[in-house]
Amino acid sequence: MQYTIKFKCNNLKLPIHYNHILQGFIYKNIFDDNFREFLHEKGFQLDGKSFKLFTFSQLYGDYIFDKINKTITFLDSVELTVSSIVDDFNKEFLKSCLYNKELEIDNQRVEVAEIVVNENNTKASKAIVRTLSPITVYSTVSLNKRKKTIYYFPEDGLFQKYIKDNLIRKARLIYNESFENAKFEIKAVEDKVSKNILYFKKFIVKGTSGIFKISGDEKLIYTALNCGLGSKNSQGFGCVKLVKSIQ
Repeated sequence: MQYTIKFKCNNLKLPIHYNHILQGFIYKNIFDDNFREFLHEKGFQLDGKSFKLFTFSQLYGDYIFDKINKTITFLDSVELTVSSIVDDFNKEFLKSCLYNKELEIDNQRVEVAEIVVNENNTKASKAIVRTLSPITVYSTVSLNKRKKTIYYFPEDGLFQKYIKDNLIRKARLIYNESFENAKFEIKAVEDKVSKNILYFKKFIVKGTSGIFKISGDEKLIYTALNCGLGSKNSQGFGCVKLVKSIQ
């Protein structure tokens, strides 16, 4: 399920790297305390790794960018898109948005003006998607007794492999199937992608934004559309919107 929440605001001022603020906003507004604690502290476990199975977009709206102070101010409205395949997550987060007309983002009041459920599902084996937040793909290696993060981009051979491996792990949690022989491919639409460098708190995260063609197993495509592509989805990376299905 994917939905876009439109907030009314009055000069909502945020640091330009605000993903951690939005993540905190989402966790804070999961209505049920027990589910919030479970998701934040544990998540859904597989092979020793934790998956939260939700993602969210960057903020969209008219804004003023302050390069000197490194802030962005959204003027009178702002939109946030959230995706999750977990019914309890969607129910508990939307409950807060519906019950509490006024919420706070970074201690600033915003008012829920509209919630729109997006048509973000397809039964086709091919689709064109657009990123609403950058896709990040990486591996961690040990070098001289120190850990080093290596990021991958569409032109790198391991970009597709790591996205597919990550997507299969999410799908295994959701469907309780192995997906051992499942197919999945992702290709950037030429001249329609760009590289991004963001910070999550004090840590650099590199990613790719733009238009992609995905194809393969229908359940993997469904998982991608509803849980995100790549890593760090619950930190606001890999949120994608369906542009069109290809039969």
